[in-house]
Amino acid sequence: MPRIYISGKLTYIAFCAMTLLLSGCTSIPSSIKGNGQPDLQKDFLKLKQTPNLYVGQQARLGGLVINVVNQPHETLLEIAVLPLNYNAKPEIGTPYQGRLLARSSTFLDPVNFRNHYVTVLGNLTGSRSGRVGNSSYPFVTMNILGYQVWQEETRIMPAPGFDYGIGPVWPADWNGMMYPGWGWYDPPLQVEKTLSP
Repeated sequence: MPRIYISGKLTYIAFCAMTLLLSGCTSIPSSIKGNGQPDLQKDFLKLKQTPNLYVGQQARLGGLVINVVNQPHETLLEIAVLPLNYNAKPEIGTPYQGRLLARSSTFLDPVNFRNHYVTVLGNLTGSRSGRVGNSSYPFVTMNILGYQVWQEETRIMPAPGFDYGIGPVWPADWNGMMYPGWGWYDPPLQVEKTLSP
């Protein structure tokens, strides 16, 4: 009987720990949580094909801010859109999906936004014709309700030590030249880019 109690207690502790771990991993900043609708993170590829179908809907989109236009009563963020992951961070390294013009009714300082990754929450307002270089371009548009600027961090992941297989420089020939080949080699360091609040 005590064995069942201990087992139940351990199971309960493990369940609580797992719940806390998962809730910590999937936390979305409150500024971009929105109204909790399940389709808040829209598929931008579908959205840009028929933007007028989504007018008035709340959406969470993000990517890299490539331009900031300050006007007397508004600021426009031009964002190169990337898909968002489960905690609303732009997925670095994936292809850009298009351009978004996100309008803020308050002043946003270009220094804090240009060339930074951002996630914006807002109401979709359709599309607007603009230019990218010398080409005309239909921008998806939205009014910003909240935003999160992400800080890019570069982490160097330690190499696991020597490995066996096809290495980048193995073996040396009689001239001392190194060529790719089969054998023991020291794998290169892995560089990983991540985003944090």
